[in-house]
Amino acid sequence: MSLPNLLTLFRLFSAPVFLALFIGSEPGGVLSHMLDPRGGLLACLVVASLSELSDILDGILARRLNQVSNFGKLLDPYADSTFRLTCFFAFASQAHGKWIPLWMVMTLFYRDLLVTVIRTFGVERQVYVHARASGKIKAIAQGSVVFITLAMALIYGEEAVAYRRTAQGAMVTGLAHTLMWVVTLVTAWSGLDYFWANRHLFSTQPQPAGASVPQESPPN
Repeated sequence: MSLPNLLTLFRLFSAPVFLALFIGSEPGGVLSHMLDPRGGLLACLVVASLSELSDILDGILARRLNQVSNFGKLLDPYADSTFRLTCFFAFASQAHGKWIPLWMVMTLFYRDLLVTVIRTFGVERQVYVHARASGKIKAIAQGSVVFITLAMALIYGEEAVAYRRTAQGAMVTGLAHTLMWVVTLVTAWSGLDYFWANRHLFSTQPQPAGASVPQESPPN
């Protein structure tokens, strides 16, 4: 197996590692006897940083080493989505406090599901779904927010990124919650952008078997 594909697989398998470290290091968690909450967040930050680095390197190496493969094109976007969605689901678990609401994470999940459906329609109709700038912007926004949230939680404490309700019922928005609003809006916009750009797929008849599909990098 080529080095770029190994990096992509690393990113895919980093997802459950991140989840285990984040949830397991909460007070009373299964890893709490080895990791305190701060140690768990530091480990998560390292895993997230390595994952994002692998996302940058696999594409560069694949092109420079002439190792672009259909396997890599198929796996890369799923590895990206799996890891980043896992991070946000972990943030919504309340293992380290109320960082983000679950409905925001579900918005991210439904966007990726929509793009998968669009790509499936494209395969059925022998039409390639091109990557769009909104997908790249979404990926950068999500990766940046994961890194910033973990870094700020380590520097200023978990309370700095969490949201809570006061005794009067007013909600005090934390850093993670605020950044997640940005990610949610960017991700929703990206989903709508993909849908509008590929709306013709939902009315186009499938092409005859044997028709070729352009081989390009998959959408994010």
